[in-house]
Amino acid sequence: MEKLPNDEITQRLDRMNIWGVEDLKLKTRVEFSDFKEACFFANTVFSLAEKQGHHPEVKVEYGAVEIDLWTHEVEGLTDKDFRLAEEIEEALDFTEWD
Repeated sequence: MEKLPNDEITQRLDRMNIWGVEDLKLKTRVEFSDFKEACFFANTVFSLAEKQGHHPEVKVEYGAVEIDLWTHEVEGLTDKDFRLAEEIEEALDFTEWD
């Protein structure tokens, strides 16, 4: 697994809607109307992450979920991080939380 170069990170970010990069990590904060919706979304993130064998930092609070993604082994971003981020973004687009 190789760390992605900065130009590729920038290109991939341009195709995404909810992610940014800070401190060599993909980061997002998604807001919801209540704690229940935030928990449902977080559980979806956990399921997707487990299927990929990738385990992001996830913070759940009332009405929001924060996610940090990076690959510890390379101390940066890899294709694996972006694949999971894309799946999380797709799940957000196609899931109803009620």
